[in-house]
Amino acid sequence: MKILVNNEIVNFEKEDFPMLISGKALVGSGASFFSVSLMSKLLENGEKIVFFTAFPQAKELFRNQIGNTINENVIIIDSGDEKVLLDLIENIKDFSERIVLIKNIENYSKNLFNKLSEKKLIIFSGDIDKCVFGDDLVKKDFKTKIFFSFSEKFEITDKPELQKYMGLIISPKYNGLIRIDQS
Repeated sequence: MKILVNNEIVNFEKEDFPMLISGKALVGSGASFFSVSLMSKLLENGEKIVFFTAFPQAKELFRNQIGNTINENVIIIDSGDEKVLLDLIENIKDFSERIVLIKNIENYSKNLFNKLSEKKLIIFSGDIDKCVFGDDLVKKDFKTKIFFSFSEKFEITDKPELQKYMGLIISPKYNGLIRIDQS
């Protein structure tokens, strides 16, 4: 699996964070698959990660993608309950070194955002327009923004027509169309 921007292979690094991935909930835009695949790729590249999502299907997809590479570099929060994540954060000794995925942001409270908003190595992924802290996300200085569907809360000029499973990436390093190549 490869991540392509404008049909060129890219690898995300710690300087590409914090990251926002926008995708409308339950419409099959590709944001969910991309978020899971990005975490798989980061783990493959040797990064330490924390995987947190509201839905078991995403955890199952992630486990299928990483196969036997489950080790001390990956923490998968099996509960989709934000209180479980917030309690665990206090006990993860190397939490500041880990890239954390908060997937399905539309299912969580502002308390979660407040606790993690200053973390540099974070990915907020989901439906910004249905998220209770969506206005706070707009104000946050994300290094990388990826849109699989466009939020009404973000002003973006020259919006391209996005094909299914293709997104628009905006960052200092990458700009253009982003997708996963599974070949």
